Amino acid sequence: MAVRPDGAADSRAARVLVSVPWIVVLLGVCALVVLLVVALLSFRGREREAGPQAAPPAFLPTVPAGASTTGGPTPAAVERRSASPRPSRSSRSPSPRPTATGSPTPGRTSVLSAPTTPAEDPVSARYQVGTNGWNGESAILSVANPSSRSVDWQVELAFDDDTWALRVADDSGVSVRGRGDGNFVVRGTRSLEPGDSRTLRLRVGLGESAQRPLTCTINGVDCRIG
Repeated sequence: MAVRPDGAADSRAARVLVSVPWIVVLLGVCALVVLLVVALLSFRGREREAGPQAAPPAFLPTVPAGASTTGGPTPAAVERRSASPRPSRSSRSPSPRPTATGSPTPGRTSVLSAPTTPAEDPVSARYQVGTNGWNGESAILSVANPSSRSVDWQVELAFDDDTWALRVADDSGVSVRGRGDGNFVVRGTRSLEPGDSRTLRLRVGLGESAQRPLTCTINGVDCRIG
């Protein structure tokens, strides 16, 4: 069995240790080369993607087929339009005009067909004859307002020519004026409210309360006598 000397073993180990740094350097160089190749390939791919885009196709103006070849050149930008013939007045059909009918418009009532309601009597009066003598009953004049509004009232009484006096027992809110020849005007100084009435006691002449008037009107409307 051959025995190697110790010096030979030491020399082989020294060689291995000396060759290790070069292996590391070689591996680093290979890695750098690989990274350089990858960088070059990626840079070329980006250049291809960022390439200039193709310009849109240009369209040249075309000359209409109906253009005359004998005349001068027609500009391409000018478009010729044939004028359409206008219809004559005789060819136009007149539009029908609406004719007025006698039927009333829906939703509107005709004035003639509206029912007429009688006018409301704003105020009324009644004259009741009293008994004879100074101690007898006075004549009663009743005034009523059946309307829905307040009204002013005036009663005109006409007696015989020899009747020269007319007195009211309660003259509050009432004025009496004589016109002569037996004519008197009894007027309210305040308006009569809707639905209200007024009763007056009259003395005609010298205690002749039983005298009956020839005419009696209130606001131009005849009174009721009796």
